Order: sequence, then C-alpha cells, then structure tokens
Amino acid sequence: MAFSSHKKRQSREPTNTNNGVLENWFAGDEEAMTTFIHEMSRKQINIPKVLEFSWLKRKNLEEPRVMLKHQRLKHFLEMTGNVYPHMVKVFYTNLTPEARNLVSYVKGVKLSITNDV
Repeated sequence: MAFSSHKKRQSREPTNTNNGVLENWFAGDEEAMTTFIHEMSRKQINIPKVLEFSWLKRKNLEEPRVMLKHQRLKHFLEMTGNVYPHMVKVFYTNLTPEARNLVSYVKGVKLSITNDV
C-alpha cells in the first residue's frame, strides 16, 4: 500500500456551521454575516467579573469602595446575569456611528448607545 508524502492542507477559512442562526441574528444581511464569520468569529468575549461592594466593606477597603461609588460604578460592577458571547460579537460587527450615537442591530432590533447611556 502506497502512502502519499503530501500532507493535506487545512483551510484557514472558518467553517459555516450556523444552521440558519446567523440569518436571524443579522436579519438576512449577507455582508454583515460574512464580516462576522471572517473577522469576529475567532475573537474571544471575556465573561465579566462581578464586584460586591459588601466584600470591600468587609475587607476594610473603604477608599476604593467610596471612589467607585462616587464614580457611579456601583450598579455597573454589581450587575449579574446571563452573557451571550455570540450576540455581543453580532452587536460589535454591526456597530456604526450615527450622529452622536453608536447604533447596532441584533436580530432586527436597533440598539443605540447615547450620551446618556
């Protein structure tokens, strides 16, 4: 039996195994889906860490606790809940500036980041 000395080249193109999910997420926008597959699909989304202000108090870390509270970060840093990394990637793939806001579309829903947010 003869074996070939040539190794099979592996494709660097990501495989499209979305089973129709991307069509829903991008509302059928082929260009955005292509961008997502080729640019964003390999990027990692870090799962956020949560800080409990009561822990800072228990550890006598009054200065950082007061500083974060003064910066109005208490609510943001204590947020918990589900994280959907693929949806975050879709959001950033579609993100564009519009006037003085940032706008993105996910599953056909317009999301705006305004100055107030």
